[in-house]
Amino acid sequence: MTFHIIGSILPEVTIAIAICVVILVNSLIRSVSAAFIHSMILFFLSVALFLSFVSLEIPNSNIFNGHYVIDSFGTNLKIIALIASILVHLASLKSKNNIKNEIFLIQLFATLGVLILCSAHNLLTVYLGLETLTLSMYGMVASNRNSIEATESAMKFFILGAIASAIFLYGLSIVYGVTGTLSLELIKESNLLDGLEMRIAVAFIACGVIFKFGAFPFHSWVPDSYQGSNTTAAIYISSVPKIGAFALISRLFLDSLNVMSEFWSILILSAGLLSIIIGNLIALMQINLRRMLAYSAIGHIGFVLLSFSIVNDGGISASMTYLLMYILMTISAFALIESISSEDHQHIELSDLKGLNNSHPLIAFMLLFCMFSMVGIPPFIGFYAKWIVLSELVNNGMLWFAIVGIIMSVIAAYYYLRVVWFMYFEKTDQPIENKGMMNTHSITSIFVSVMLLLIGLYPNPIIDYTRIIISSFLLID
Repeated sequence: MTFHIIGSILPEVTIAIAICVVILVNSLIRSVSAAFIHSMILFFLSVALFLSFVSLEIPNSNIFNGHYVIDSFGTNLKIIALIASILVHLASLKSKNNIKNEIFLIQLFATLGVLILCSAHNLLTVYLGLETLTLSMYGMVASNRNSIEATESAMKFFILGAIASAIFLYGLSIVYGVTGTLSLELIKESNLLDGLEMRIAVAFIACGVIFKFGAFPFHSWVPDSYQGSNTTAAIYISSVPKIGAFALISRLFLDSLNVMSEFWSILILSAGLLSIIIGNLIALMQINLRRMLAYSAIGHIGFVLLSFSIVNDGGISASMTYLLMYILMTISAFALIESISSEDHQHIELSDLKGLNNSHPLIAFMLLFCMFSMVGIPPFIGFYAKWIVLSELVNNGMLWFAIVGIIMSVIAAYYYLRVVWFMYFEKTDQPIENKGMMNTHSITSIFVSVMLLLIGLYPNPIIDYTRIIISSFLLID
């Protein structure tokens, strides 16, 4: 029985072993090379990914007295999270400060938190995974200890995160007080889910979930964290934690509190709609590239939540499809920004992109791919992501919400295409220094950027994949 339990959680065990090994190596070997640490982390992430694929063959089961569930939905989310973590790691090898600040070790802790959230089936386990992820994100933002901006961003993030966690935990305590159980399975079977107390609890829980997504009105930490942290931290916190947030909202709302979907769907719908509007409007005024991408991310997450609020097979699968395509776009964009940044100049302004096509033509071309995809220009993946969400909104009688989404996408085209204008049509006397392209980081950046086009030309595999995952999850639950 013990062997069966350990075999079910081998991906999590692998990441936990990786954390211990990295700590020991950093502590015992003073002159350890950066290449060795990188290779070791990539090895453990790859092993965890392989074991996650193997776990797909394991029958659905509850372990640790129902605290942890092993199913196709959770395992597939783990696979996606580990692939994203590998891409983020490969796209973050440029900075020499990453080893000194042990940021990759913190990323391993955050990845472990995401994996726990993917399979959490008890309110205690949910909170354990959530705090493991959140505390790691605080550390990543503050990892640049010599930067005043990073310290300020981390303090803001920590204070707001602590408040959001307290609100979320208070909601969980009300659920326990009403139902008398912490098990998501028993909560789902409770007959006490239609009272005022449960509505208050769900509202508090929704606040915590929306904060983790970085959606309006709990979005203020996003631009500060993206701008204040180094690019490596920004790449990670803009992508992998979103998978954990999706697992969290799915386990809590779709699984345990599905009976109250008429109530919480309104909350998610409102947050999604306001995120699209506020995120895109404020992004118009940004001149810092990472801050612009932060407000852009708020708008993209709005599409994810808007589709999720439909609460049916098509809407949830469209939400997950958009999330996966958004993660690819944001990893690509931040990796390319890292390519042209330096240790002394990590905060790239729009004016810094002037003449980028002359000094770095390949990076400029790949960044053009990213901007076109985020706008939603075919045949890039961003077009299909928005098309799927808008189609589901129209098919479910939410025409006005779809119109708002279209209008805000047109408005967003201004600040995305402005990046292209600076790269190709503005001249500068001080171009960004070309330090060479062919290294692991730059190859990863180019690879992910090219995928934006290739997947856009043939998006059916990702669309079918998400539909299968969501269909099996809704059918089981």
